[in-house]
Amino acid sequence: MTHTYTELLRYVRSHWQRLQSRISGAYFQRVTFPLQCWVACGRLPQFRPSLPWWQPFIWRYLVLTGWAPRRPRRQRRV
Repeated sequence: MTHTYTELLRYVRSHWQRLQSRISGAYFQRVTFPLQCWVACGRLPQFRPSLPWWQPFIWRYLVLTGWAPRRPRRQRRV
């Protein structure tokens, strides 16, 4: 049984989106949501959440794949 190019593309696309969704969901659950709660409660230093070691890697991956918004670089003051 042979598959057409369109069928293979549909298969790969659905699995890619599922993977991206799981990574994005884990990032939200472990990083974004705790930080949002901390900021909403007044940013008390004793309750500051600790970020997982993988946070910068996953953030960069999500930005590069287009699943996280790119933030413009801040302009330096002269």
